Amino acid sequence: CGSIGSLLPKPQRASGQVRVTFRRREGATCLYRLHQDGSAKVRFPRTGGDAPEAVLINMAGGMTGGDVFGTEVEMEAGARATLTTQSCERIYRSNNDAAAIDVTLRVQAKAHLDWLPQETILFDGGRLARRLDADLAGDAELLAVESTVFGRAAMGEIINSGAFRDRWRIRRDGRLIFADEL
Repeated sequence: CGSIGSLLPKPQRASGQVRVTFRRREGATCLYRLHQDGSAKVRFPRTGGDAPEAVLINMAGGMTGGDVFGTEVEMEAGARATLTTQSCERIYRSNNDAAAIDVTLRVQAKAHLDWLPQETILFDGGRLARRLDADLAGDAELLAVESTVFGRAAMGEIINSGAFRDRWRIRRDGRLIFADEL
């Protein structure tokens, strides 16, 4: 006989993947390829500027243990774009696995990418493993910012426990130029 716990349905885990490629054509950057899967979506607001903006959306509304989201961005030669998120990513309490966020950025020759997601909020008991890998051509440019908030003091939130791992690797022409592990 199984226990009552084994009879209850297992919670569904959220997952999503976005892959986007920008290409320079006729003097302007345009979307070349787009793939969206699961709870990860991307929207392209009209900004009126030269460089398009892509807004990543987690339709699940936050993350908890076992949730997995991935983003891959390819900037072809000479392309310029900004990627951001619709809102803060919230990492909720987990008693087991960590939530996982994997980001891969590839920026080819004379291309420029601004990677500017809104902050990630880690709540009490939240567990997150985040990874950012960037491969840059010799003259490519990348502005990348990832900020993390450990609870919100103004809301009276206190972090008593949790786990957070943040791993960055940035390469230029295949050579590691920046590595950070928290």
